[in-house]
Amino acid sequence: MLTREDSALAEVRRRHEIRVLESLVTHGSRTRKDLESDTKLSRTTLSAIVGELRQRGVLSENDQEIYGTGRNGRPTKVLTLNPNAGAAVGVELGRRRISVSVKGYDGATLNSEQRSLADNLGMAEKVTQAAALLAEMVQEGRITPATLLGVGVGIASRHADPRSLADGGERQLDPQGATLDPLREVLGVPLLWDNNIRLAAMTQALAPGNTSENLLYMVLSAGISSAVVVNGSLLRGGNGIAGEIGHISVDFDGPQCWCGRRGCLERLLNETNVLQEAGQRGQAFESIEAIAGAVEAGNSVACEVVDWAGGLLARAVVSACVLLDPNRVVVAGELSQFGERLLAPARQALAEQHLDIGPRTTSIDMASYVPTAGSDGAALMALRHWRA
Repeated sequence: MLTREDSALAEVRRRHEIRVLESLVTHGSRTRKDLESDTKLSRTTLSAIVGELRQRGVLSENDQEIYGTGRNGRPTKVLTLNPNAGAAVGVELGRRRISVSVKGYDGATLNSEQRSLADNLGMAEKVTQAAALLAEMVQEGRITPATLLGVGVGIASRHADPRSLADGGERQLDPQGATLDPLREVLGVPLLWDNNIRLAAMTQALAPGNTSENLLYMVLSAGISSAVVVNGSLLRGGNGIAGEIGHISVDFDGPQCWCGRRGCLERLLNETNVLQEAGQRGQAFESIEAIAGAVEAGNSVACEVVDWAGGLLARAVVSACVLLDPNRVVVAGELSQFGERLLAPARQALAEQHLDIGPRTTSIDMASYVPTAGSDGAALMALRHWRA
């Protein structure tokens, strides 16, 4: 089992295993001789590593036979990764749900599951429920702990200490309000955790075909959460709270925010306040979805509300873009149902700004809704961390 052990010998062996796995991820299939060349491991060491990986179900030695040009005689077997062997598990402990994603060594999703949560559920109870869900998936054969490199956990409203970001020689510091040991115990692998929105941002930054490694990711929902990816890595800041765009003030004379300042974007552009704004303008709507539908039908109040929201969003986005210079801004969450009309003011404001410093290309787009985005990102971060 790929577990965290204290001995240096175990850590060296673990690194050898990852070198073998990296070669197979890159090439798809390899002979043992190929793996010797790729990994620079001795034949004896490689044989031991391959034997253990096969025993755990991570590798299979195929019946496929390959020959070199002009070669006769005994066929050579090839080793491949078991496509059903999960390499990393991601768990999201969200405000309203738990989701689990199982990723293979190539980053492909092998399994996923989600469960709704009761409102205002405490952190400790969320961990307990997540551990029970993981145990259920292990029992059903949907997760095989022996094949895992690690587990990532995304947690709503929690930010990891930038000095303690993953289990290694020492266990990562647990989030305020609960221990994550029940998750470690079920899977028996090292763990990393961070804010769930940050990890969801990595699903955008690491998406196949994505050419940008500088991203501002925003979720507009019951509150506002955001994350910044710089050169392919999450920006955490000195205290672990970098990127909280929701607490940029867009109206210095605005209402008091819980953070102590006035006119914060989160105080104005949360779901509840947007619905209240519509009521104050003369029409009540039951949900954000209802406002979005009314905009499509040409309802004047709904259009006014979305234009108001877009103007506030533009103030925050332009300020953030001046400071961070992302190549992409991606907006997700419930308010993304407002569509292009919500983004138009931010696009216009960026187009009108001429800094005369150099050319700037910044796209602003909506993210497709994916309920497992947080757990997908957590699994990708775990895979990336323990393969690095």
